[in-house]
Amino acid sequence: MAESHKIHEGYSSKKPVPKVALKSILDPSGATEAKAKHIFKDRKHEDDDGQDEIASNAKDMVKGKEVRVTDPVTGEETTIKHGGDGDSDSNKGENILSIDYPPPDWDAHRAVVVDFTKSSIVKITLAYIGSAVIFHLVASLPLPSPFTPPLSERYPQIVSQAWLLASLITPSVLAYVLLFALRNKSQEDFENRVWDSERTRGLRAGNDLDGDGDIGVDERIQESAEWLNSVISGVWSIINTDLFNSSIDLLEDVMQASIPKFVHSVRIADLGQGSTPLRVTSIRSLPDSKLDDALAGADESVKEHLEREHVNVEVSFSYRARPSGSTAGSKAHNAHLLIDFYLGMKGVWEFSVPVWVELTGVAGTARARLELIPDPPFIKTTLCTFMGLPRISISVVPMSRALPNVMNLPVISTFIAKSIDAAFAEYVAPKSLSLDLQQLICGDDIKKDTEAIGVIVIHIIRAFGIKKMDSTQSSGAESADPYVTVAYTRQAKPLYSTRIIFNDLNPVFEETTAITLDANAIKVREKLSLQLWDSDRTSADDMMGFVEIDVLDLMRNKNEPTRRITPLSSPDSDGRPGSLEYTVGFYEKMAPNEKLSTDGLDPAIPEDLKQHDPDFREARAVALNDLEAAVLVTPPDPQWPSGILSVQVHEIRDLKVATQGREKSVIRSSRSEGEKGQDEGGEEQEEGEHLPSSYCTIAINDNLIYSTRVKPITASPTFNAGTERFIRDWRSTHVSVVVRDSRMRENDPILGIIFLKLSDILVNASEVTRFFPLEHGIGYGSARVSVLFRPVRASLPLNLLGFDSGMLRVRKVEVDGGEEHISQLRKCKVSLSTSSDSDAFSKKDARDGSDGIEWVEEQPLELEVHERYSKALTIVFKSTGLVSEKKAIAVLWLQDVVDNEEKVVDVPLWKTDDYDRLKQNYVPLDGKLDMWENGKENMTRIGTLHLDLTFSPGINNAHGNAHDSAKKRVQDEVDRREAAGLGDKVGEHAGEDGIAAREDNTEVSKEDTEIEEVEEHSSPGTYSDQSSPESGGENEGEGKGLLGKIRKKKRHATELNRQHKGVMQIKPARTAEWLKDNVEEAGHKVKDRFKMQARQPDVETEV
Repeated sequence: MAESHKIHEGYSSKKPVPKVALKSILDPSGATEAKAKHIFKDRKHEDDDGQDEIASNAKDMVKGKEVRVTDPVTGEETTIKHGGDGDSDSNKGENILSIDYPPPDWDAHRAVVVDFTKSSIVKITLAYIGSAVIFHLVASLPLPSPFTPPLSERYPQIVSQAWLLASLITPSVLAYVLLFALRNKSQEDFENRVWDSERTRGLRAGNDLDGDGDIGVDERIQESAEWLNSVISGVWSIINTDLFNSSIDLLEDVMQASIPKFVHSVRIADLGQGSTPLRVTSIRSLPDSKLDDALAGADESVKEHLEREHVNVEVSFSYRARPSGSTAGSKAHNAHLLIDFYLGMKGVWEFSVPVWVELTGVAGTARARLELIPDPPFIKTTLCTFMGLPRISISVVPMSRALPNVMNLPVISTFIAKSIDAAFAEYVAPKSLSLDLQQLICGDDIKKDTEAIGVIVIHIIRAFGIKKMDSTQSSGAESADPYVTVAYTRQAKPLYSTRIIFNDLNPVFEETTAITLDANAIKVREKLSLQLWDSDRTSADDMMGFVEIDVLDLMRNKNEPTRRITPLSSPDSDGRPGSLEYTVGFYEKMAPNEKLSTDGLDPAIPEDLKQHDPDFREARAVALNDLEAAVLVTPPDPQWPSGILSVQVHEIRDLKVATQGREKSVIRSSRSEGEKGQDEGGEEQEEGEHLPSSYCTIAINDNLIYSTRVKPITASPTFNAGTERFIRDWRSTHVSVVVRDSRMRENDPILGIIFLKLSDILVNASEVTRFFPLEHGIGYGSARVSVLFRPVRASLPLNLLGFDSGMLRVRKVEVDGGEEHISQLRKCKVSLSTSSDSDAFSKKDARDGSDGIEWVEEQPLELEVHERYSKALTIVFKSTGLVSEKKAIAVLWLQDVVDNEEKVVDVPLWKTDDYDRLKQNYVPLDGKLDMWENGKENMTRIGTLHLDLTFSPGINNAHGNAHDSAKKRVQDEVDRREAAGLGDKVGEHAGEDGIAAREDNTEVSKEDTEIEEVEEHSSPGTYSDQSSPESGGENEGEGKGLLGKIRKKKRHATELNRQHKGVMQIKPARTAEWLKDNVEEAGHKVKDRFKMQARQPDVETEV
């Protein structure tokens, strides 16, 4: 199915950015073909058939070539020409008034007149005959008369003639009326048929050139529309250029993705439409293709699209610049772009090369399908497509004095032209652009619903019966290092990955994830792929097999999970033994609960001001249907805490870096008497070298998930970017939008943070759009951010509603069991470890407990936790001495712990020779090893371990230093938030008293497992921050002696450095820190290169 894009839809992993090859810029002879190959380039993992299709499409995109495509507007096969000549005869246009009327249907007109005449003659004849008979009978009757003798006897001839005359009056009147009606009927039918000929001429809008009795699309007249050009000419110069922001963003994305390495950034600094308007050279209406042919074999979405009430039109347009001089100033009355290229070494050295791009000519043809609705503005969705690449010509003038003032700089002009072609190619038939005109005219840019229609919850239980893949493993035993990834088959991008279980052919994972599902996946018949991989340290991981799940089958059985055992399919021709056991289900979005509806106003505004002062009344978002209206006045239901969260960053206003004191020149730095201490906010500038190059990152529960592109050197960046994610519990979730400044030779500083606790802002509505101030950074400004939450009908158990990261606090460890084992364990050191941290109880802390022996310290042991739902707390009892020996082990999987719940958890205590297998494979709290295929016989349970612990969600200052850049950025934001006193809000549960989430509906018992047969396939398819209640105030532990003073001074210096004060206010100090961090990060990357890692999903980016 052909792709259809939306006007505000940015590029993403689902819609990759088209790129322009450097070869096409340097080699003009092969430019268009090389560009076309990049436009149609698909993912590198596509099969051979897909590559053949790419090659064929690339050849079709060559300018001047005619291609046969399916028109998404009319649904017919048509011929388009890329970069066609805009001055051809077909674009000159005609006038329908010059065409003769088609001959009226005179036979039908004659039949109408003859039929009416015949009926009139019959009526007149019957009237005369009937009237004569009636009057004759009346005259023959013996009627009483006042005269004696009667008049009939006195004057018989006169009376007889009087009766005869009377009998003729009535039928004569009737005859006159019928003849008058016949004349009017004949004239009316004649005029109707003439006007019907005029209507037919308009509807046909062309001549039957081929004589087949039907006016095809190519035979329709392209009518001139000078009235429309007059309107365009009047409004062209006053159009708000903000309307073109979305198009400029797309062009920036294409250029940014295509620039060579020595150009590390590009920015469209200015857009001007000039005073020379675009002209419509011709316009015509279009018929639909025959519906029977168009709907044959089409999917449901296409059928629904073609069967709606609509109007099809085709518009040919052209633009030609007025003559101008060689300077940029003389070209201002023509449409133009001002583009800044930033050259140099990224992050080290750069300089700007501004160029003036004048649009000298455009010629093209577009078709539009206007979907009609009964309510104003009577047009809903408009589907637009270009009939071939428009013919575009530009001229480039350098704005830098260091460059020669020549026209059309060879490389730059070619690069810009190719980028414009690549952007236009995304909307050339059979691709299209969808415009919601009802939303554009009557609505706003605020999302009231998510793109996702629901979520798919997958619980990966285990794999069994697999075989070793890597023949180069040093271990002689038949083993593998398996892990499972979740992806859509066509995208092939991993959306989730389990942990790696080393040296095991029957791994037990017990991991749960949820991925969003949008309507596009249904349209292209996506399948969900669970892929089992064998991790390798030095080479590419091997796929051990995969399982494909039809998304449509899941939707037909929505809100009901199924537990399955599916044999693995092979990615190649070789057989793949083994099966995968999992639970999967699709859960739909829920409508807002009408019982919770409110007035939708901001609860932070006092009621007296809200009602009586119009300045405090918020501008209400426009709702176009009942669902949107309900979202704007109904908060989320606490009984359904899980759902889809959408976060959008629209724009930032008045963004600047704060200065301490007045901005001074290095040469003239003296202070004068009476001088003000700081500059006032007087003149506001949107552009300038001193302004930041900002970008935004979005984190949910301190888990970095999204990053926008950089907007170079502007105080009013427009992003219109965002993401949608599944969240487990909106009542405790927080969102952090961090605005950073992309800088050269230093770490990108935080300009400001927007901290949003969903339970605080989603009080009266499920959607909030507001300007939030940037706080706790080195800059200031306000950002417009939208937050939307839609619940899904999935009720997860309490232990799965928590954060991914946090702090585990263990207060006490107690063991009960046999006396023999108790006596051995009394002499042991108790080591507690997660994948991120470790600590221990000394054997000196052991003491007798109520049922056994316990270890307690004055302060609880604190352990960092990351990726909590795939990690375990391992408690190992080791003997002390020269040779340490493991006496027992207990494993608590952290997915079984509920957030912020102080509880004693009972964990089985084991003695075994295979401690590695016990640490990696899931063991439930009851100690039953039913899911284990092998190795159960080597496990001996010797007692029970009682852990008094609490999992505090979120990252705080107690977490150690991060090594990779993503975690460093999160830690930087957390430190600033802690300093601002926002740590107490993180992880805080805001559910209403007496209202609890519904019981779990996402798990299936083992008895209900569906065992599937082998199927043949052709191809393989959140950190947060909470202050410790035990940590006390910020100065606790610093002491009052010399050491305390040193700590206090160090903390104060850290705060100054964070605000770019103290030593960090000078550039060399920040550059030195940047060098140190880059060296450390490079060292950790080298170290991690030799570790086995799963195929984890990356942070989503705008480009």
